[in-house]
Amino acid sequence: MEMTGNKFNLEDLYIGMKIQDKGQLSDIYDTWIMLVKSSDSDIYTIRFIGKETNAESDKLFTQDNVVCPVYNDSMELEGDIYYEE
Repeated sequence: MEMTGNKFNLEDLYIGMKIQDKGQLSDIYDTWIMLVKSSDSDIYTIRFIGKETNAESDKLFTQDNVVCPVYNDSMELEGDIYYEE
C-alpha cells in the first residue's frame, strides 16, 4: 500500500515501506518513525516504528545511513498552555 502524496495513519505503516515525503506522516502522533533516505533518490524507506527509541533504532545511525527521525508530539495539538500564579 505504497502511495505518493497521501497522508498515512499508523495502521498503514510497515517496515520497508517507501514514502515520498515526510509530510505524509504528519497525522501520526507520539510514535517514532525512522526513515532512511537513499542517497540516489528522494524516496524514504521506513526502517523503525515504535513508541520509544531503542538499540534497534540507534543502530540505524551507525550504518552510514541518512536517517530522518519523525516524531509528532500530541502535546503540541493542545496549543499554548497558560499557568496562573
